[in-house]
Amino acid sequence: MRLDDKLRQWSVGQRISLIVLVLFLPLAGLSLISVLVLNQEEIAFRDTVDESVRTLLPLSTLEHYLERAMVIELASESKQTIPGFSELTQNIDNRFEAVEGGPGHTDLPEQEVASARQAWIAARPAVQRLVEQVHSLAPPDDATEGLARHELEEAIQQVSKARRDMTTAVEARYRAAVRERHDQLRALVWGWILTLAAAGLLVTALLQSLLRPIHGLAQAAQALGTGTRGVRAPVDGRDELTLLAERFNEMASYWEAAQGSLLTQANADPLTGLLNRRGIQQVLEAELATHRQSGEPLTVFMMDLDGFKPINDRYGHGAGDRALIWIAGELQRLLRSNDQLGRYGGDEFLAILPGIDQEQAQQIAQRITTSLVATSEREPHLPSASIGVATAMTDGSDAHKLLEVADSRLYALKRKRPSKVVRPIGGQKSSGPAGNV
Repeated sequence: MRLDDKLRQWSVGQRISLIVLVLFLPLAGLSLISVLVLNQEEIAFRDTVDESVRTLLPLSTLEHYLERAMVIELASESKQTIPGFSELTQNIDNRFEAVEGGPGHTDLPEQEVASARQAWIAARPAVQRLVEQVHSLAPPDDATEGLARHELEEAIQQVSKARRDMTTAVEARYRAAVRERHDQLRALVWGWILTLAAAGLLVTALLQSLLRPIHGLAQAAQALGTGTRGVRAPVDGRDELTLLAERFNEMASYWEAAQGSLLTQANADPLTGLLNRRGIQQVLEAELATHRQSGEPLTVFMMDLDGFKPINDRYGHGAGDRALIWIAGELQRLLRSNDQLGRYGGDEFLAILPGIDQEQAQQIAQRITTSLVATSEREPHLPSASIGVATAMTDGSDAHKLLEVADSRLYALKRKRPSKVVRPIGGQKSSGPAGNV
């Protein structure tokens, strides 16, 4: 079963509710996840920056103090306050221990951290001696001053190297944090795209399950409005639209039945049950259109009853009606099943014979008149008939011209043969029935 068919098992209200849920829940879920991820990223990024500052600040401060001490030559003789070297060295030791053993150690490059650690280990003895010299407050001599200056230079170089290496490591951590942040943002964006795409597909399927039956109903209603018969709306599913389609089809069937009844009443002759003048003319127009497309021959018979008025005058109008009913039945029996017959007016009948040419039409007309004359001679209250024949293309290509030719030949024949036994134009006797008559 297709997805559309499965969805049609749900009601319209259920599918609309599902559309709302499909649109709301992913958006709400993604919004919550995005807020949580971005908040967590902001905290982690801030912690990375704070950790970088705490890691680099002691080394940078110590380097600054050492350079200052180098400039003022320890400043012990000027009685100025000496910076807290001891506290700084202890702070640096603690930071290296935290970096190497802490939870953030994995995101720092080991080579840079190890290089910074080695530089600090190399600088620490000189810094320690510097601390001791500062705290001793002993007046320096030239040798001591030279040694102190040399150690200061070495300590500055080592601390500067340690600070540069640690800066490289911290920058690497910062770039890794930025990449991780970008990766998570891309993951969020892709999560939005894929979720919304899936929601869009599901919503499209739900809307299609609603719009397809509505479109089918609209097409059926439009076709029915143009007069097309046999139009039915598709019926599948168990929803309200299915019920609506079923009711529409029932109304269409009722409408067609009512229309057919009205058309039958409008186009049928109430006495004989044949097509009336309007009905047989409509059939003639349709057959001529088919003839023009296919090129097949088409013939019309204009028939008028012989001796009908004397029957009315002698036996009454009831006998005249019975004579008309009888002649209609005889003509239907003598014509083919696909020939069309109608009462053209009064005691005139019109027959349309598709696929019959002029020669075949003469033979058929002879056969009909012979049969009717034979019966009317035995039954005086029954009439015979005269037949005027006209064939499309030979005598005309439109209905008016064909009927005019057939009518003129009919009355020319009646003038020549006033008796009840009247043969069609040409007068040839039939050598046998033509075709499937």
